Amino acid sequence: MTFEEQDESTCESRPIADDGPFTLEVDGEIFTVTVRPGEPGASDYDWKSGPNEGYGFSSFHRVSYYSVLDRANSPSNEIQPETIDEHRASIRDFLSKVNPETGYIGD
Repeated sequence: MTFEEQDESTCESRPIADDGPFTLEVDGEIFTVTVRPGEPGASDYDWKSGPNEGYGFSSFHRVSYYSVLDRANSPSNEIQPETIDEHRASIRDFLSKVNPETGYIGD
C-alpha cells in the first residue's frame, strides 16, 4: 500500500498492523512504515530514499492518566492507530532533525 502526499482521501485512514507495511512519500522522501502488532501507538519508519541504508526511526504514542483510578477505568483499546497525516507529521519531525550533510541525526 502506498500513500502519496496528494492522496487526500487517505489522510484520515488509520492503518493497523494487520494491513502490513505501507509506503509514504513525504517532502520527496520515501519511508516504509510498519505498525507494530500488539503495541498500540508504536510504529517503525524505514527511510528508503535516505543516504544511509537501514536508517530510520520509531515512534511511540502513550496515554497519560490523571490517577491510577482513571487508568483502571479506561478502556483497554484507548490508543487509536495513527492517521496517515499523523504518520506524515512524525516523518517531517524526523527529517527536520537530520543533518543534510551526513543524513543522520546529531551529526
